[in-house]
Amino acid sequence: MTRTLSRPRPTWPATWVALAGTVASTALGQAPLTKCGDAYHYRWAQKTDTSLASKQPTAVELQQIVDTWTAPQLPADDWCAARQGNELQVYSVTGWVRVLRHETDLDWHIELTATSTGPITQCMIAEIPATKYSALFASARTSLTDALQHAAVDSSGPVRPPVRLRFVGAAFFDGWHLTHGRHGDCNQQPGGLWELHPVFRVEQP
Repeated sequence: MTRTLSRPRPTWPATWVALAGTVASTALGQAPLTKCGDAYHYRWAQKTDTSLASKQPTAVELQQIVDTWTAPQLPADDWCAARQGNELQVYSVTGWVRVLRHETDLDWHIELTATSTGPITQCMIAEIPATKYSALFASARTSLTDALQHAAVDSSGPVRPPVRLRFVGAAFFDGWHLTHGRHGDCNQQPGGLWELHPVFRVEQP
């Protein structure tokens, strides 16, 4: 069915170790989830914010992010922590679209790799939020759909053949996945937890 459209284990900063325990406790029902923006999702307001969209993007190699970027020093107990560090910047990342999934939170989840045949565990995730949050997201989804018109997207997500595109968006460290299982297929640490989220534009490279 189709639809259109070994590295050493890192030493995490103490704040993120503490966050891991906080999030795990929440998952076990030991503390209530708090609302962030208009949803009960981890740092949702930051994931859907477009205030950085007008910033000039900095081009960065996808593999550099996966191989070298480390976790930011965010507050350990803040479900809605403000952006900081690299998260305050907009980046332009070119990669091969290997996976596209429509998630239950209505994000479009895209997995990119530096080459068309490289290991999927070396991927980086880009996320386009629901169109209700901004016309920018509607435009980005249209651009992605158009770019993938000659590819097949399997019901489980793989895009065949992969398509090379440039994604422009705000960097985001998804610390939720420190304790909540797989980060899609992108499990190369520490850079595998970095995303472009939200994506503002999808372009031809």
